[in-house]
Amino acid sequence: MRIENFMDFGRRNSSCHILSEGFVLWEVTGEESEVPICLEGMGFDMFVHVLMLEGEMKLGWGGRLYSLTKGCIANLIENSLLEVQDMSRDARAYVLLFTAPFISSLLKNTPPFPPSYMMKIKVWPVFALPSETVQLFLKRIDSIVEIFKDNTHHFQTEMLKCALWIFMMDMANEHIRQENENKELAETGRKNILFKQFIRLLQTYIREEHTVGWYASQLCVTPQYLNRVAKSTSQKTAYYHICATLLGAIIEQLENTVDPVSRIAEDFHFPDLATMTKFFKRQTGKTPTEYRKEATLL
Repeated sequence: MRIENFMDFGRRNSSCHILSEGFVLWEVTGEESEVPICLEGMGFDMFVHVLMLEGEMKLGWGGRLYSLTKGCIANLIENSLLEVQDMSRDARAYVLLFTAPFISSLLKNTPPFPPSYMMKIKVWPVFALPSETVQLFLKRIDSIVEIFKDNTHHFQTEMLKCALWIFMMDMANEHIRQENENKELAETGRKNILFKQFIRLLQTYIREEHTVGWYASQLCVTPQYLNRVAKSTSQKTAYYHICATLLGAIIEQLENTVDPVSRIAEDFHFPDLATMTKFFKRQTGKTPTEYRKEATLL
């Protein structure tokens, strides 16, 4: 595989647009592209971004092979060689190549990206984009191409840098947006598991334990967090579920046994009959004795 300086490649390739400071925009089409080829960054590390519009492309970067398909974007950072190993005949993509000094200059007044963003693109730099995001990125790149075509504009270089900066911000934003969505999905999954554990505890311990604090302690969370989880998962508070489960268990014993109401109060660890009666009436509008009499008549 031949190795070529990416700026030299850009100068001799009619499908490329170049900025002499260290940037090449390569409009890739599978039928016309010279592959395989290895591009290097003039003695500097390179930053490469690939927006895949059609077909498939195989890239080597940092000793790893990446396969890009339609709707993917690759954010390849801090390496000196890009190996374009193969692509399908219907491949269509934009490849943006930057030297590290050019990127540093472009982003010098930009707040630093979150460390999680940098770690993510180092570990897995290729990810799929929603179709609307592909269209946004394509619009950004099309604007860069249009600026390149206007050679008479006095501020062409400055406008190109602005357009590239906007593209970089959109790309970082999409990474961070997807990361936040994944965190939300993971958090939802954790909440669902915690809520199921709470319900299982209720079914096991409702006779003995009637407080949110006790169940929260068993789950190693605060009562406030358990309430938030129950509310977000079921639209009801943890206390509501405790009361509903407790009431259901008391009603089952009232209907299916002849145990005295005072015995039922003891079985459910109420301090006395009056406390259970108050709880039951608050939930049903009837005392336990009244409820049992009505249930017997049905």
